[in-house]
Amino acid sequence: MSFDLYLSSERSPLTEKQFEKYFSERDHYSIEGSQALYENSDTGVYFYFERDADNPGSIAFNLNYFRPHFFGLEAAPEVAEFIRTFDLSIYDPQAEGMEDGPFSIEGFLDSWNAGNRFGYKAVLSSEHQPETHVYPTKELQHIWKWNFNRSRSQDEAGDDRFVPIIMFMNGNNKVQTLIVWPHACPIYMPKADSVLVIRKDSTADPDAEDSDEYTLVEWSDIEPTITEFPYDEKRGCYSLDYDSPPWSLVNFVESLPLVPHDSLAGLPYDSVLNAELVSEFE
Repeated sequence: MSFDLYLSSERSPLTEKQFEKYFSERDHYSIEGSQALYENSDTGVYFYFERDADNPGSIAFNLNYFRPHFFGLEAAPEVAEFIRTFDLSIYDPQAEGMEDGPFSIEGFLDSWNAGNRFGYKAVLSSEHQPETHVYPTKELQHIWKWNFNRSRSQDEAGDDRFVPIIMFMNGNNKVQTLIVWPHACPIYMPKADSVLVIRKDSTADPDAEDSDEYTLVEWSDIEPTITEFPYDEKRGCYSLDYDSPPWSLVNFVESLPLVPHDSLAGLPYDSVLNAELVSEFE
């Protein structure tokens, strides 16, 4: 099941060269044959545009259903900019779609959300329901915004501070959030359920490739140490900025028990669904 939107150029067909040049110059796209594939490794969002080789003026957009709602939020501006650049007309065949237009981001999201809700209902009402992982919509959106802006935030921070991705893992039979903190480095640290701390093994050869060791700490345990640092209201995180980590921080990190890092079960972003939608149909 998927959301399908059909785009066409009435005045002059969009050439293969134009199609490839446009998408190859945009972030997160790769060209494979007649398709421009979008995949953002920071957010887990993916979708594609496909050129009709037999009808050069026709392009199809495809976005899977049964996905967290932020897939639509990330796709909408990409579709809007493509339509604007080439002055394309649309046909939206979804039951609550925009039909022949005009296109708008609000109309796109209304159509996508209605179809995605139907996708949840169809999958979760089937005889063989898949295992589901859920998280509240408000929190999903916060995590998506952080991850979506992470690359830009890292560019702004340069080498001075690390900006982590917020990931999902399956912990204690429920979805939990996780960030990685390597070597007590300066960091913009958002709140997460757990922090995977990477530190050097003091007993190993410091030049060895496998001299890192890992420890997992819950936020409630690390919070008293982290809240000694200023909170950046604009970014929504703690700002740990120093030339060398304070001894209190070093001692805290060194005191943490080791955890085998291969025991952590990560979850793909597309598998963590909106809790409110899942609860409607389970």
